[in-house]
Amino acid sequence: MSLIAQSNHSFEVYLIGDTGDIHPTKPDPVLQTLCAHFNPDQPSAVVFLGDNIYPRGMPPKGTLLRRNAENTMKMHFEALKDYHGKVVFIAGNHDWNKGRKDGYDYIVRQEKYIQKLFEGRNVFLPSNGCPGPVEMDINPRLTIVALDTQWWLQKGLRPIGKQYGCRVSTEEEFFEHLIEILDRNKRENKHLLVVGHHPVYSYAIHGGKFQLKHHIFPLTIYDKNAWLPLPGIGSLLPLYRKFLGAREDMAHPRYRRLRKKLKEILSQYPDLIYAAGHEHNLQYICKNHNHFIVSGSGSKVKYVVQDGKYLRFGEKVKGFFKLRYDPDGAVYLSAWAVDMSRKLDKGRVVFEEQII
Repeated sequence: MSLIAQSNHSFEVYLIGDTGDIHPTKPDPVLQTLCAHFNPDQPSAVVFLGDNIYPRGMPPKGTLLRRNAENTMKMHFEALKDYHGKVVFIAGNHDWNKGRKDGYDYIVRQEKYIQKLFEGRNVFLPSNGCPGPVEMDINPRLTIVALDTQWWLQKGLRPIGKQYGCRVSTEEEFFEHLIEILDRNKRENKHLLVVGHHPVYSYAIHGGKFQLKHHIFPLTIYDKNAWLPLPGIGSLLPLYRKFLGAREDMAHPRYRRLRKKLKEILSQYPDLIYAAGHEHNLQYICKNHNHFIVSGSGSKVKYVVQDGKYLRFGEKVKGFFKLRYDPDGAVYLSAWAVDMSRKLDKGRVVFEEQII
């Protein structure tokens, strides 16, 4: 896959996740803000970082949630149908039916539906519910590597091997192939952007970061309006999420294993950028000479703590990140928030910094 940009132009990558709860029939402010940035004269790509459909991905035809799921994806397509650049969707836990045993069927249905909307363009990666990694040669200066991180946490069928159309046959081979891709592109002196739904680092709920109110009103973890006080006993839920972990939390054994291996591998490639969704906020974290972006506030928002040791920026706001790769090798990161006071606007910049 190749999208060759002119060498004398900068190249932009928009990173937006968890857009699956947009209004299924009305234009969405976040997608409108995103589209306001598009310029046919500016080479670019958009990566949707998973959880493309809430609450349970793409159900079978005839079921209660099917029409809503289809309409949600149609709204994505309507926003992007005239877009000139590369479009990529990756999978999140909600796309796999929230990790239930039949999640594989849901992810295959979503891929087929998206491919039909986009007239056969290969926009859903990795394909067939495979774990990846999938290499995208974007231009002579940039390679994007797509992972399906939910594959590692999924119950039930997790496709792997040639019989499912997957390139790798074992979990160990997945990591070996990832290293081979990163090594080769680094030798070619290319920028590396790895994208997966689940963060490697986070200063929010899935990273075990809780506020005092969650110990007193623990149900607000799931519903911001659930103000039922449970002092004392209420601490059990946030402590469980922090140290043992639900399947979608970093503390969960499967997530912990994936995260450990990714940290080991990514740290060998200085200035590599890893972008994820999953947390409903915007975060930029810099650690071990790597850059970690969390951009999961495409349709929902939740808090992020502000006292993280490696946290350079964090905000609870609807929006997305933009990377700009300049011809001289510099890379700029900016965060854009929806500005409801101005219609069809580019939004407001809430963070901007040269990171490479």
